[in-house]
Amino acid sequence: VNACVDVVLSGVKLLQALGLSPGNGKDHSELHSRNDLEEAFVHFMGKGAAAERFFSDKETFHDIAQVASEFPEAQ
Repeated sequence: VNACVDVVLSGVKLLQALGLSPGNGKDHSELHSRNDLEEAFVHFMGKGAAAERFFSDKETFHDIAQVASEFPEAQ
């Protein structure tokens, strides 16, 4: 997740911390929810590709960024 914030951690561990488990991958041109994030992650990581997507829901994005920044293994 590129949030213009210097937080580095495992994407899988972030999804787990958010209570998400891998399911079907799907490309989203814009992210609106945690589920969209999970689907896009699975879609692009399954291809070994990186992707940046705009997160339209400010509150959900803030919550995800907060979880990421407080994760014990975050750098």
